[in-house]
Amino acid sequence: MTDDLTIYKQIYPSQCIKIAELGYRSVLNIRPDAEVDSQPNSCDFSSATAKANLNYQHLPFDDERLSMATVEQFAAFYRTMPKPILMFCGTGARAKLLYQSALMQGLI
Repeated sequence: MTDDLTIYKQIYPSQCIKIAELGYRSVLNIRPDAEVDSQPNSCDFSSATAKANLNYQHLPFDDERLSMATVEQFAAFYRTMPKPILMFCGTGARAKLLYQSALMQGLI
């Protein structure tokens, strides 16, 4: 999306070292835990990102629960997290929606 933010589909804790090697400084997970059986949970990412020296935040939401509070919290994370940020969800669609919502509201 920008030099500061990349939106991507599901990543895995085993990829966090490589993500750091690629130059990312933060990971923002917007996928709710247990959305599907095969996805890693936020605790796994918290540990893996710490080992990779990445900042990590979890802001879970689904398309039906995108509220202004969620958009505002994303904007706060975006402003304060070390950049560049890798933000992900299952397919990338929700991440894009969240980013665009904050942009359209003038929050970022």
